[in-house]
Parts: sequence; structure tokens; C-alpha cells
Amino acid sequence: MKILLWRGLINKSWEHCTVDTTDSGFKIASEIVGNYESNTYIVNYLINTDNQWNTQDFEIRCDIQGELKQFYGKKNGSDWLINGQIEPYFAGFNYIDISITPLTNTLPIKRLALNVNESQDINVIYIDILNESIKPVRERYTKISKDQYQYENLESAFASAILIDRNGMVKTYPGHFELVA
Repeated sequence: MKILLWRGLINKSWEHCTVDTTDSGFKIASEIVGNYESNTYIVNYLINTDNQWNTQDFEIRCDIQGELKQFYGKKNGSDWLINGQIEPYFAGFNYIDISITPLTNTLPIKRLALNVNESQDINVIYIDILNESIKPVRERYTKISKDQYQYENLESAFASAILIDRNGMVKTYPGHFELVA
């Protein structure tokens, strides 16, 4: 079991995350406590992946000032059931990207196993919990050194250099997240 603690800089958050190895892949469980637009929130998420770090299912529970929200998804072949309904625009997607955690950036970094100066574009299920939005997004990861990746959201032109630790976990996402322990 790997235990991670991140500090969120934008939403003044703390995330406690565990990554366990299972017979079929990895089980990731996390709790995030933070502040968004002067409202306190608590988010709990669970992600199960296969041995190659491809997301197989996820469950997210969120409480913002007493207002409860839930998102869940399950891969069914190449299709995705999102909140109980097949969503055809996510067909073939292997990753999710949850807006308030750097952990979901780790999934493609671990899966892609890029060489230095190599890049790859991927499709993700982008989940903006705090704004209640789930949509397809195209992203690019480029390995720029042994321990650094360039992340690009190809839809919004947002980019950031992400520093990883020796296990491939996000260590620093400048201006957004810092690994504390």
C-alpha cells in the first residue's frame, strides 16, 4: 500500500490517498477536504484500474456545504456507463481526470511509460466535481525528462510541467498541487 498526502493550492485542499495493489490491478481510495468559493467541501473517491492503470470503474461522493452529489462510472467492454447510462462519446476511453486531484494525472503517466521527448495524445473522461460537469477531453502527455512530464489540455490550451516521484506519482503540479508525504 502506498499512502500519499497532497496539498491543493487553488482550492485550499488536503488530499489523503491510498493506492493498493489487487489481483486485477490497483484500488485507489481518497478523501479531499477543501474550500471552493467560500464553501467547504469533502470529496471521497474510489478508482479501480487494471494492471496497466486503465480505469475500470470509479465512484465519487461529494458534500459541498451539506449538498450531496454522486458520480459513478463503469467500463463495459469499450463502453462506459456513467451514472447508470451508456455514454457513447466515452467509448474506448481508458482514463478519467478528476479536476481536484493530481492522482488522475498519474494514471496515464504510469500507463503510457513514455521515453524522454516522446508524447502521446489521450482521451479522458473529465470530471469537474465542483462545477458538476462530465465531458470528453483530449489531453497530451510529453515526457521531458526522467522525472518530468508536460501536461496539455488540448481543448483549453492549458499546459503545465508535472514533476513525478521515483514511483511515477505526481510530486509537484505547479500552482495546483504539492505532494507533502
